[in-house]
Amino acid sequence: MGKRLIGVGGLLLTVGLLLFWQDPLYRLGRNIEIYGRVLQELALNYVDEPDLDKLTTQAIEAMLAELDPYTNYYSAMEVTQAQLEQSGQYAGVGVVLLPWEKKVICRRVLPGSPAEKAGIEPGDLLLEVDKKPVKDLSLEQVQRLLQGMPGTAVTVTVRHPATGQQKTYTLTRTELETEAVPYSTVLPGQVGYIPILQFTRGCAEIVRQHLVQLKTQASLKGLILDLRGNPGGLMNEALELLNFFVPKGELLLQTRGRMPEANQSYYAQLHPLEPTLPLVVLIDESSASASEIVAGTLQDLDRAVVLGRRSFGKGLVQVVRPLVENTQMKITVSRYYTPSGRSIQLQTRPGAEPRTFRTKNGRLVREGSGITPDIEQEAPLPPSLLARIEPYFFYFLAQQRSAIPRDSASLVVELPPLALVQALIDSLASYPQAYAQEAEALLERFQAQVRTLPEVAKKTEEVAQLLAAHRLQTLRSQAEYLRFLIGQLRAYHGLNVRGEYAFLAARDPLIQEARAILLDWPRYEKLLRP
Repeated sequence: MGKRLIGVGGLLLTVGLLLFWQDPLYRLGRNIEIYGRVLQELALNYVDEPDLDKLTTQAIEAMLAELDPYTNYYSAMEVTQAQLEQSGQYAGVGVVLLPWEKKVICRRVLPGSPAEKAGIEPGDLLLEVDKKPVKDLSLEQVQRLLQGMPGTAVTVTVRHPATGQQKTYTLTRTELETEAVPYSTVLPGQVGYIPILQFTRGCAEIVRQHLVQLKTQASLKGLILDLRGNPGGLMNEALELLNFFVPKGELLLQTRGRMPEANQSYYAQLHPLEPTLPLVVLIDESSASASEIVAGTLQDLDRAVVLGRRSFGKGLVQVVRPLVENTQMKITVSRYYTPSGRSIQLQTRPGAEPRTFRTKNGRLVREGSGITPDIEQEAPLPPSLLARIEPYFFYFLAQQRSAIPRDSASLVVELPPLALVQALIDSLASYPQAYAQEAEALLERFQAQVRTLPEVAKKTEEVAQLLAAHRLQTLRSQAEYLRFLIGQLRAYHGLNVRGEYAFLAARDPLIQEARAILLDWPRYEKLLRP
């Protein structure tokens, strides 16, 4: 009897220890103790004196890399910058940069910024920041050098492609605000058009003001919301915008996570500004987060036709947690779910079958791939190829700056001469690296391995030339599309962002398709039915 009791007691003790070891708090404490002991041993006994701050930062970053791309650790120096970026304001000089062949090119120059006032223009090459050559730095390092506390100075050296002149400017950093809505207009047929660049603080109110202004100009028959290229921003701004078009009390969004406080439902709080105005929402592969909330919710509620290309698929919610000594951590705590119950987040697990859901009217929608448009537009050229050649387009147009007309009417309405497009494509022949893609990168690595084998190296070079010729022919076959893109960039060069969007409103085929849908009520209604 006693042995039996001892056996039962031993079994219970074993089970209890197993449960204890599996307890999350125990495992948390054990891992903290292990890491602390490792750091202590290194500090006391390693052959050279280690940089403990650097080791800790690297350990944290390696740990977070196992999770998702949006859970990040911020050093004390990065905290202020992150807060400014989230609000849509930052202290800098007002340039948006693109990397290009170990160079950095100015893609955009913000209106009224220190860079614009100094004379820096789109397409200019950035050579040095505070006497540090940018060819030795990553794009992120260059951006950090340009940003800082308001009122502080930074010296930049640029080359103007139009003249070849190299100039050095001392710029004073200032707080700059991203313009959420740079432009709006009434298109032919009494259709409103509002592009939204980012959901920064106050964005919804700015959209409301533009919408009210458009309604004073015409009795609107429909509205196009252009969210292409919009990376997201503040969720509450997206929800407030949705409330302009959705009845009070309607479910707009849910968040779900592991902790109870992460599970939230968001409903329309106010009576809508335009409860029945027909809507088309434009999205593309760069529309993310808050943009996907707007597009996905309006699609689920059958309140808008979504047009364009599949969105990015960023459906994770982060919160910022303070750590020690002004360091912070941005941690993913939940996922976004649209009213139908689908997740916005892109699923990366191979072989995972996407789940299907139904909109309010019963249309089928799928999760796991961002937001798929109701009418999907195929890109004339691969987005990855366009991203490669875009910096060269800016540089080429900067060289041609003196030939760009300053007449606003011609810039926003007329396409550039076809001869200019052909000249650009011809000039690309001298820069095959500008339109190289993944295959060329693999081939280049292979070439480095076979240089000692002449016959193989020769054949490899022939393949490289064939690939370059094929890419160039692909570009030539899309000359009309490139003509449109160059017209867009040319309008930006001449008239900044407002000119660019005025050109899009007049010439963009997707905007014209959206307008046609809104003016064809039977077609619009049919698109919103199963």
